[in-house]
Amino acid sequence: MLTPAQRHFQRVMAERRGQADEESDIQRTAHEQILHRLRMDLSRLSGVQSEETKAEMKKSMLPEYDGWIEGTLDGDSGRQDEVITRLMVWAIDCRDYALALRLGRYVVRHGLTLPDNFNRTAATFLTEEMSKPVLTLAAGDADADLSASTAVLDEVADIVADSDMPDVVRAKLCKARALARRGATDITTKAEALALFREALTRNPNAGVKKEIATLAREVKKLSADSGTGEGDSASTDKTDGTADPVPEKSATASAAGKATTRKTTTRAATGKTTKRKPASQKKN
Repeated sequence: MLTPAQRHFQRVMAERRGQADEESDIQRTAHEQILHRLRMDLSRLSGVQSEETKAEMKKSMLPEYDGWIEGTLDGDSGRQDEVITRLMVWAIDCRDYALALRLGRYVVRHGLTLPDNFNRTAATFLTEEMSKPVLTLAAGDADADLSASTAVLDEVADIVADSDMPDVVRAKLCKARALARRGATDITTKAEALALFREALTRNPNAGVKKEIATLAREVKKLSADSGTGEGDSASTDKTDGTADPVPEKSATASAAGKATTRKTTTRAATGKTTKRKPASQKKN
């Protein structure tokens, strides 16, 4: 564990390294010291096979670099530094997402490259590795509540918005962000999830989101109808579209039938009068 003095020294040296065009002997020595610490820690990690154990070890190692991290971020020089890029990877591995996002924003913004044994850009690595836990959890539990990951994934999307990367990788981030929203009950968030699933499908037709899109589309349509918009208003709109109502047709038929009845009544009345005249005619003869 760093003493306050050691942390302060790391911070000052890291900050000065970023401000100076050329490193002084003291700054170079400080950087060599932090690199030596990193090499020693990497050597320890190389002797462990379990990824979970490695993640726990990295979590315990990270505080030893606090001063260097703070000084580098405060200096904001963008100078290539294997220590900072490696620590970003460690933060992701041990799920210290707050630190991973701070370092990730710095690394991506300045276009720093990852160590030689990584075959991905920093933006691609950050996107893929930050999305992976959500995608893995969703694959193992279809009903898992992933809403806690929404803010983190949205910040990742903001960090890498202007970065070039394979469409397949960005589709993973879209899918993960959609999965984090799909359990929402409000129509706005569900609509956002639907849009993200559709973007994932556009970027990668094999993203595995077609079923999610169909389900969410029905849910959004239902919520829209229940809230009195979209489909919900079609029924009332149809009644006022200006078409003739069938009721007047029945009234016209009834009117015509009434006229026919009136004519029949008049005929019967006339026939009745003729019948009454016959007895009188017989009396005159």
